[in-house]
Amino acid sequence: MLEAARSPSGEEVHRILEERARALSRPLQSEEQEETVALVEMLLGSERYGVDIRKVRETHPLGSFSPVPGTPDFWAGIVNIRGILYPCLDLRRYLGLEEDDGSSAAKRLVLVTGAGLTVGLIVDDAPAVQRMPAREIGPPLPGGTETGRNATSGVTRDLLAVLDVDAMLADPRLAVREESR
Repeated sequence: MLEAARSPSGEEVHRILEERARALSRPLQSEEQEETVALVEMLLGSERYGVDIRKVRETHPLGSFSPVPGTPDFWAGIVNIRGILYPCLDLRRYLGLEEDDGSSAAKRLVLVTGAGLTVGLIVDDAPAVQRMPAREIGPPLPGGTETGRNATSGVTRDLLAVLDVDAMLADPRLAVREESR
């Protein structure tokens, strides 16, 4: 004999809904909070570099800048952005990379802040922001120039070299001192 389906009482419905709510409120194992980092990708020819987005103030197409006599060749000059003058560091020259062959005429200026300074980095392009787990950034690769090794804090799986803006801008070679002759 078939019995008629019994509807749950109000108390049973309340208990079932509370159990479901508790189950849904627990984070899934795979969704545990993991520290991620967002890197602004910068291109210098075939080389790729990344800077923590928290160190980047803004990016601009590179307009005109004024050279400053008596500075090392990696200082390209100064640029005026909304009435504020920023020094411009030619990142390619600073890192000791091959000179640009002129194929990428349009350049970008990436304003970064670190070591108490705000500096414009001249790069070929800054096409994207990559987000990745911090654990996926490995140690820097051996080799390259000493400046490059000192300015890099790690490398990602897809070979994006992560620049340490604070270490780079603390480099004593970047200081320009007026010397009397």
